[in-house]
Amino acid sequence: MFGFFERLLHATEAPGRPEPPARLLAFYWHFAREAKPLFAALFGAGLVLALLDSLIPVFIGRIVALITANPPDVLFEKFWPMLALMAFVLLVARPAALITQAMLANQAIAANVSNRIRWHNHWHVVRQSWAFFQNDFAGRIATRVMQTGPAIRESIVAMLTAVWYILVYGTSALILLASADPWLCLPVIVWFVGYAMMLRVFVPRMRDRSKEMTEVRSMLTGRIVDSYTNILTVKLFARAREEDAYVRDAID
Repeated sequence: MFGFFERLLHATEAPGRPEPPARLLAFYWHFAREAKPLFAALFGAGLVLALLDSLIPVFIGRIVALITANPPDVLFEKFWPMLALMAFVLLVARPAALITQAMLANQAIAANVSNRIRWHNHWHVVRQSWAFFQNDFAGRIATRVMQTGPAIRESIVAMLTAVWYILVYGTSALILLASADPWLCLPVIVWFVGYAMMLRVFVPRMRDRSKEMTEVRSMLTGRIVDSYTNILTVKLFARAREEDAYVRDAID
């Protein structure tokens, strides 16, 4: 079963598209469209899982109402089809949706999409001019080639799982609560507004911090790889104190 999901995408197919665009959304789409079926399946699995989870409070309320209004012998004799359907949803359908989502995210997408983006990045970078490599650290370039794939994959998967789940589950909760009493929707609406405000405040800050951290990490890796690549020159002509300060400055 694991092998089936892992073979859904071939990571090292030759890129048939031009180099990645500079704009953020176009950059994301350039790589995401290479695995559209996988992301669409993950989108669908997340939708099914959120809808099934939104039914759990309905099931609990229905069971409480049935227990209150009927003795046990009448309850199972008269309402066993409904109880069997609830059990099927909770014990079969929901675990199946959860397993499918996990297999898509962790087996089909986690390794294959990241490696495919790495392969495409390497394919484009290695065809750059000699001056391109002379103007930057080899380790810095390699770090960006290696880390771009996981970063894109993690952000897309997070959007299709966590954010999508919250939207679907929250919308379903609003509909169910509104059917009972519109005032019951107020806490959920307040939560949505607070959640949106937190995203508006903290996401730009996290983006800026992440960009700064990526630059620092790339610089550190570049300096270390540069030292190791030119180890003969370092051993013959460099001073250990200066080399230590060179790397320490990037770490600090």
